[in-house]
Amino acid sequence: MLETIKQYPFLLELYKGGPVMVPLVLCSLVSVALIIERFVWGPSRKRVLPPELQHDINRLIDQNRLDELLGLCRANKTPLARIVLTALENLGRPEREVVDAVEIAGRNEAMELQRYLPILGTIAAASPLLGLLGTVFGMIETFSVVQTQGAGNPQALAGGISEALITTATGLTIAIPTLMFYRYFLFSTRKLVVEIETIAVHLISRLTRAAHNTPGRDETQAESIETVKSAVRKR
Repeated sequence: MLETIKQYPFLLELYKGGPVMVPLVLCSLVSVALIIERFVWGPSRKRVLPPELQHDINRLIDQNRLDELLGLCRANKTPLARIVLTALENLGRPEREVVDAVEIAGRNEAMELQRYLPILGTIAAASPLLGLLGTVFGMIETFSVVQTQGAGNPQALAGGISEALITTATGLTIAIPTLMFYRYFLFSTRKLVVEIETIAVHLISRLTRAAHNTPGRDETQAESIETVKSAVRKR
């Protein structure tokens, strides 16, 4: 097996890094897989806040068709639809209670949007520590050689020093880009969550104003609210 490894310089360098290279290689593979997953299937503004959904929600609110809005939000599986659905389910309560319910729903959506990000953060933090651990192992090996063979054989000392440097460099090589992507994805998801909550609070304000302050439409709006409540109870 060693002869096969020697044919590939990259694998040989990994082999020289010692046993700590195994978790470091696993960390790098997981990090690359998660970064690709975030870019390909992760949350984007178009997926989280579809413009056509926002248009339909605004149109149904303007037309006072809350029962249809309830059905639309149930059929749509986007975070915005789920948060608006929460607002509809609490419609008729004091506005402060509705906002609190929406904020709780927003935190739940934030956890879903930030799925896998804690793993990236852990890899970014753990990789340098694993590299440092490899450095300690390498120095231990170096001093063991000094103890048994003396300091007059540079070739014998080179193995431990090489292991120490390779693991440190590998740990930093994994940690630096992983940390950068982690911060980028975290900022992007937080920005989306804030935007969702802002839109939802604006919609709540429109719904409550329509329910309580619109002259000549109180009875119709009350009927719509009761329809929504009945639909929620039957769910």
